[in-house]
Amino acid sequence: MSTRTEFRKFVKSFSYAGCGILHCIRTQRNMRFHIGAAGAVTGLALLCGVTRYELLALLLTIGGVMALECVNTAVENAVDLASKGKKSEYAKAAKDCAAGAVLVFCMAAVGVAVCIFGKRLPMIFDKFAEMPVLIAAAVMYAALWFVWVFVCFSAENKGSSKEKQK
Repeated sequence: MSTRTEFRKFVKSFSYAGCGILHCIRTQRNMRFHIGAAGAVTGLALLCGVTRYELLALLLTIGGVMALECVNTAVENAVDLASKGKKSEYAKAAKDCAAGAVLVFCMAAVGVAVCIFGKRLPMIFDKFAEMPVLIAAAVMYAALWFVWVFVCFSAENKGSSKEKQK
């Protein structure tokens, strides 16, 4: 194959990856939750002025959680496809293990956040006290986050689960 053809295939692979990420966002409530949490953590990092290394730890942790959520979704879909809708202990174990991997990494992510933001809690509270608009912004963010996680895509997901049952 020519270099040009190889390059086109390479670029096309990013399109496939993007489609996978979008599928995960559309169909997985937990992925939307993680994206909202990532936004909140990023906002706190900016508010606190974390160091470059702390920001690096946060970015790697955020990326790890989201990547594992994509892998979990892929495992669930592959298991559903392979089991053809039949109940199986092995299928359940595979799905539970994949979900458990996400949970383990999420617990580690919380640990990273506690290490970085725990010592800054007094400063965070002071900033919210100094600028009450931050409280309103945080409440608005939390409300929009809740709607995005639990309301958006819910009709679409119910339709996709009906498709699976057919």
